[in-house]
Amino acid sequence: MARRGEKIGLWLIGASGGVGSTVALGLAALCKKLTGPTGLVTEQPQFGGLNLPPWNAFVLGGHEFRKESLIAGVHHLSKRAGLFDDKVVRACRPRLVADQRNIRPGTTCGLDPAARRMADFDNAVQDRSAAAAVDRLASDITDFRRRKHLDHVVVINVASSEPGGRKKQWPKTISGLRRSLSRRGASPVPTSSIYALAAVDAGCAYINFTPSTGILVPAIRAYADERNVPYMGRDGKTGETLVKSVLAPMFAMRNLNVMSWVGQNILGNRDGATLNDPATRRAKIATKDRLVSQVLDDTVTSHVRIDYVPSLADWKVAWDYIHFRGFLGVKMSLQFTWCGSDSVLAAPLVLDLARLAVLECRRGVGGPMKHLACFFKDPLDVSRHDLFSQWVMLMTHTTAAHS
Repeated sequence: MARRGEKIGLWLIGASGGVGSTVALGLAALCKKLTGPTGLVTEQPQFGGLNLPPWNAFVLGGHEFRKESLIAGVHHLSKRAGLFDDKVVRACRPRLVADQRNIRPGTTCGLDPAARRMADFDNAVQDRSAAAAVDRLASDITDFRRRKHLDHVVVINVASSEPGGRKKQWPKTISGLRRSLSRRGASPVPTSSIYALAAVDAGCAYINFTPSTGILVPAIRAYADERNVPYMGRDGKTGETLVKSVLAPMFAMRNLNVMSWVGQNILGNRDGATLNDPATRRAKIATKDRLVSQVLDDTVTSHVRIDYVPSLADWKVAWDYIHFRGFLGVKMSLQFTWCGSDSVLAAPLVLDLARLAVLECRRGVGGPMKHLACFFKDPLDVSRHDLFSQWVMLMTHTTAAHS
């Protein structure tokens, strides 16, 4: 049950980026009743009896390795992408300025070259080792909890994508990992996993909204299980893949033979710039391209392409061509185009995930929050990838656990 006066910390990794600054603006606008519930899953009637924390219970903080502030991030999106009402931004400015005081320097340990070029936060490069970075980042979170008198803190990674981790080099145990992290030189795990370990050290629920490695390092995941920390990921399902998770089951239900499914994605924000790096792009495509073969079968020719187009700013356009065979062997096709703001699609889901993670924190239940699969392209420990089945999982869990 929610406690009267309960306070919840929402700690964002990549706090001042497009998604992070949109989350901050959206949270402020919700608290001031300047926006409605559109886009928020947990504002639907079926979640009404769950005693979810109200929006004014949340306090925002986070890590960022760039100098850009939350308000600057909001203005950047408004200027380049034409997002947000100026009146809403002005009314929310005091809250954004207050939230900015809770933003702490991130780390460059384990960063890939593409992301490192964006790091300009003065204190972001001073960690003498990855272990020192983990300690400092965890201390930032625990200090945030103490200063703000928070009942729970949910850590959500909304930073830019990174290349896939070097799995063969991952130590097998948490003690072995800590020894490797304490050595000078390159981190044995990517940056997202350093943040994940810091979140577990701080005893916080952790959610990876990106395709990055995060908590998937086995030693970190086992440590989270040992500490009874709830976690979930990865890669938020916001656009093209969301549509795929609805359409692919439709073809299967109607016994239509999909021969090929080709998707072209173009986007222009910082994530797009990061995805211009071939290794990072491969990691992202892996989570986007997996769904079709998982819902249908491995005989489908599936291709996904991502291209960086700077002029699009925060807008993302996805065009998909589906070639399928029907009765009497007749070949047909379906095409769709999805055009949306990356940050505006993602931000409400981040807020939903924070609310739903709090429910597990209250219950004292750790481990993978598999019932949150419908929010992710590559949900951890979940073999069903059609949106309908995943939605039933969420409804069944929330009804059973919180009735």
